[in-house]
Amino acid sequence: MTVQSPQDSGNWSARVHPEGALYFHDTRGIYTDTSMRDKKRRVGMDVCINELLALMPCGLQLYSGDIELVVELIRSRRDMGSLVCRYYFVDHPNRLLFWLHDLPTERIFDGVQGVEKWSHIKYAIEHQYWQVCHCLYPSKLPSTQLLKELKEVIVHASAEIITTDLSLSPFDSDELSKILDLIDRLPTKGLFMVPKSSLIYNNRRHPGRPLYMRDDCFAARFMRYFSRAQFFNFCGLPEARLNADQSLFVKEKKTKFVVALSWAINVALFDAPRSHMEELRRVWVDQSINSPRWKNFNSKLSSEWSGITMYSTVMVAVDVSFLAVPSVNLQNAGSVTVISTYISLFYIVGSLVVSLFLTRQNRTYGQESADTAVIFLTRVTGSVFGTEALATVHGLPYAMLLWGMVYFMIAFSYQVFTSAPMITLATTGSACGIVALFTLWLVGAARNVHVLIWLQEQLKVFRDKYWIPFRTRC
Repeated sequence: MTVQSPQDSGNWSARVHPEGALYFHDTRGIYTDTSMRDKKRRVGMDVCINELLALMPCGLQLYSGDIELVVELIRSRRDMGSLVCRYYFVDHPNRLLFWLHDLPTERIFDGVQGVEKWSHIKYAIEHQYWQVCHCLYPSKLPSTQLLKELKEVIVHASAEIITTDLSLSPFDSDELSKILDLIDRLPTKGLFMVPKSSLIYNNRRHPGRPLYMRDDCFAARFMRYFSRAQFFNFCGLPEARLNADQSLFVKEKKTKFVVALSWAINVALFDAPRSHMEELRRVWVDQSINSPRWKNFNSKLSSEWSGITMYSTVMVAVDVSFLAVPSVNLQNAGSVTVISTYISLFYIVGSLVVSLFLTRQNRTYGQESADTAVIFLTRVTGSVFGTEALATVHGLPYAMLLWGMVYFMIAFSYQVFTSAPMITLATTGSACGIVALFTLWLVGAARNVHVLIWLQEQLKVFRDKYWIPFRTRC
């Protein structure tokens, strides 16, 4: 939207982005978010632009309409009294940005390793291009063609999500449906084919009211997410990532000490870190995040910790009530029953506190965007143990709850089997054995450990080795 202001801005016309940001544009196809209402700043900007135009190759012309310039003046960090000119050129036919000076690529590649080929770098530059189009919506963006292309990309992503759970789409199915609905709500005739300069104050429904051209800005906002996904997944290369679980880099081998310590911790915590590690590996692949999986991952964590909080609260009441039983209360403080119950209480309270803390932290970081999540996961997994450290922390509430239950069962069993008559011991012991058998059977099946199948295989080996030769001699 063009803004009519009494303040002089020279040849620059002030415009307001649909999100509210103020920027300036002149007829040569130059954009800036630096305020041009100061004469000294306009003079400095003109000097900077003239120097850039003098450096442009002969084959590139700013006035052709296909190439536009975005420039800004900022204060130098070394000398606060001087200004520094920052710029980039926008090439609309090729959907890329380019510079006339050498530029470091760390920020453009977002920390992705192994970026070597131009066909791969193009997606990183294209992501920056859509970011520019979203922020400044240049006048040469083909809105109708762009919306058609965006719709085709979204339809393909929707079909992929429906048919597989390994989709690389940066949006989930609900979000893709909402985007398609927004595209269908946009007008398809009349608005897109008319130059924007003639539409600024030419709204037929409401004469005199500015007409916001948000269609290309809308499309660019979503296209940048898909371009970024193509870059992170090495699209178009022989080693391209084709599903969300696929890792493209060789993992470093860990030392034997780290492996042994991780195994010991996993056993001590009832295999909780391993299960969380499997989930975390589906989210954190090659130090990048799939946004739909990240949201689903955090929803599962919140549900698990909420359930553990409820169970821990119940177990605290059970332990305290057990200590109040007269036969337990009359025992001295050094008895096995009392000590085991105290330890159970400590574990249960620890599980309750840790689950509450993690739930609060998950609400703080779990609902952040994928960019913020990458920064968070990079920080917490930067130790020697890597992602195992985070998986161990996530499994602490569950493991401490189980340890609390184990110590309560020790206290309860000791109380029962040391003070009950023989008939009670026989019946309760049989019931306890049956419960333990079925519990171990269920745990083994969940861990893919099948004792009956193993026994059948051993029996078959024994029969083939000893029984059949005996029959042959007969």
